[in-house]
Amino acid sequence: MAEQYVYMSGSVTSTGSNFIPKETATVPLFDHGYLYGDGVFEGVRV
Repeated sequence: MAEQYVYMSGSVTSTGSNFIPKETATVPLFDHGYLYGDGVFEGVRV
């Protein structure tokens, strides 16, 4: 199976790329979106 990567927005990682292996991707404990459930959602009216 091909190695999978995750895009990390914001600051560039130590490798100089915004793509890192999914096994090393983490969410900071005090991330505002993680703590308060902030996000962007799209709804379709039916």
